[in-house]
Amino acid sequence: VPPGCCVSAHGRRSSDSSDSILSHDSVMSLARSISTLAFVVSAVVHLGLVQSAGGLLDSCNAFGFVGVSAEECHAITTSVQRTGGQAEKDMLALAFAAMRGECCQFIGMGAGSVYALLFLSKGTDEVAVIHFMHSVWACIVQVVNSQNAGVLFPFLPAAPEYDPLSQGKLKPFLLLVGCQAVLYVAAFLLSRGNGRVAKSKDA
Repeated sequence: VPPGCCVSAHGRRSSDSSDSILSHDSVMSLARSISTLAFVVSAVVHLGLVQSAGGLLDSCNAFGFVGVSAEECHAITTSVQRTGGQAEKDMLALAFAAMRGECCQFIGMGAGSVYALLFLSKGTDEVAVIHFMHSVWACIVQVVNSQNAGVLFPFLPAAPEYDPLSQGKLKPFLLLVGCQAVLYVAAFLLSRGNGRVAKSKDA
């Protein structure tokens, strides 16, 4: 067998191996970057933007996102307490409790993102489950917000309590949550399976 043939075959194998390693490193680099970005966005939105309104301490503070000041909100709640029936009071109490509960949920999501940023391996299986939870939340909220904003009509029309003006005020949330949904899903898909690959190579 001519020596050149062996060298040529060996060279091709080395080249293919190098290309494979380079490709894997590129994917891992992309996964780490997207995963890190997803956690940063989650922390900023859930711990910064959402909590900045102060809805955790007083639900009336949170309605500023739709142009209702805390003073206006308090006036509305006082009116309901004075003139409303028990059903109206119960509905208001549940709505306000849900608002504060949502703020608590966002603190948990944001805190998990900060922990992942500081202590976990971004872009690997170690963080994939966190990206999965964020993805499920964002995708479902996007569908619900789209219905509430009236953009899914006539397939999923908005409930009667959402008038056209109110629906319009909900549309900015579609962009905010929609961008998060795309980012979180991408981070999950890129991170999923990377831990198993690394472990199998070490073995």
